[in-house]
Formats: sequence, structure tokens, C-alpha cells
Amino acid sequence: MVIESIPKVAGMAYAVVASVALVVLFRTGRFNMKIGYPLLAVSTLFGFLVFSPMLPWQWQMMLVGSPQQAGVPPPLAGAVMMLFLVLAFLFGRHFCGYVCPIGAVQELVYRIPAPKLRITSKWGPVLFRLAFLVTLVVLAVTLSVPLLRYVGVGDFFQLNVTSAFFYAFLALVTVGLFIYRPFCRFLCPYGALLSLVSMVGLFKLRRNEDCIECGDCEEACPTGEATGKARKQECYMCNRCREVCPADAIRLLRRQSHGSPEAGAGVT
Repeated sequence: MVIESIPKVAGMAYAVVASVALVVLFRTGRFNMKIGYPLLAVSTLFGFLVFSPMLPWQWQMMLVGSPQQAGVPPPLAGAVMMLFLVLAFLFGRHFCGYVCPIGAVQELVYRIPAPKLRITSKWGPVLFRLAFLVTLVVLAVTLSVPLLRYVGVGDFFQLNVTSAFFYAFLALVTVGLFIYRPFCRFLCPYGALLSLVSMVGLFKLRRNEDCIECGDCEEACPTGEATGKARKQECYMCNRCREVCPADAIRLLRRQSHGSPEAGAGVT
């Protein structure tokens, strides 16, 4: 279904503009799912129609030594990927949350009403994804094997229903109806890099001094990142914590030094 006449650069440009807009909306507290749902839909369409911005796929193809399959000039792809690493460090994983087509389709599927299964181990998915990242890099660099091809990312978004790999990714998306973002949390190599930088990032979704310690945000968070000691590396900016907060006490904040209002007992 990919329309080859649409340049992949269009997807890259969309990713940059959308991510910057998301930072502004979250920082000012104006983001809500009336904006989120259309954005997720547009990002998903970019995946099927343009096959961009597929940064996990494009990063892999550059490692394999097939930059032409990335669809954009390598310097541009490298610059955009570096930009999103910087944005993740500064403001969190907005790209993963709403702009990446792979993440967007999983987010939409998980929001379909169905029994939800929580993964109780926080570090299990992270360690598995890091192991997958190392495997992908080794295979790509030494044997030029694009591991994500066998996960079915390309075949799924290109609607190549004659390929068995299409059904491999379709199975992952189906699992995503019950378990939050299985590809993002277990397999995404680029997401692993974004997770590492966002873990030590500056601005994160935090509770301010208006927090009443009700615990609703912790109950709503599908990745366990709303607790007081969470490092937020697996926060996909899904907005569920803000949606359920009765005190409207969650904002994209930078932790301040002790003694400042934002470093009080109610801030995480």
C-alpha cells in the first residue's frame, strides 16, 4: 500500500514537526487525547502510505549497509535520529508515544476495550530488549542480516499478505490488544536507545505540589512508570496518568533542587 511517489523525507519532516508540537503541548499542559487520537491515526497512515518515519527500520538498514532501503539520504537519517535522541533526553519519548507508526498502531490497538494483562517485572522487558538490540547490531554488522525483516515490520506496513512475516507482526499487534506495546517494550532497537537517554533525561511527567497522593496515576500507568521512584525510561507519554489525575497535578517538569516548590513531597 506504500505510495512510492511520496518521498520518505515527508515522513521525517512530519516526525520533527509533530514531536516539537507535542513537547510544547505537554509542557504547557494543553495536550489531551482529542489531539492524541488524530495524531496516532495520522502517524499510522504515514506508516502504511509512506513507510516513514520508521526510524527503527531505517536505523537497522543503515547498520546492514543498505542505506538505499532506508529511503532517505544517510546524513539526513543520521541527523534526524540524533535529533530524537536529544529530544528524548530533554523532554521524553514523544516520538515513540505518538509519531512512530509502529508505536502508534500498537497504542491504538491497546486502547480497544479488552482484558488487559500487566507485566509485573519492570526490568524483564528492558533487559530482553537490550539483548535483542545487541543481537540485531551483531547480525547487521557482521552478517548484514536485517533482523526486523523477520519480525515482519516491513511486510506488515507494506501489506505484503503473501509473506509469513506479515503474520508475525500481525500476531504482535494482536498481542498488543492485551499487553501494552509488545514490540516497543521487547524488540524495538531504536526504542532501546531512546529509553537509555530518557532514563537520565531532564524533563519528565512528574507530579507537582498539587498532588494528593491518591495513587490513581500509578493504577492507570501500563508500564509502572508513575511510581515515585520510577526513572520514566519506559514512559511513552500515553497521558493516562494525566487523564485520571483528580488534582490535575501532573506536568512535564524538570526536577528542581531541594527546597524548591517542585521538589516537595508530592513531586516524583
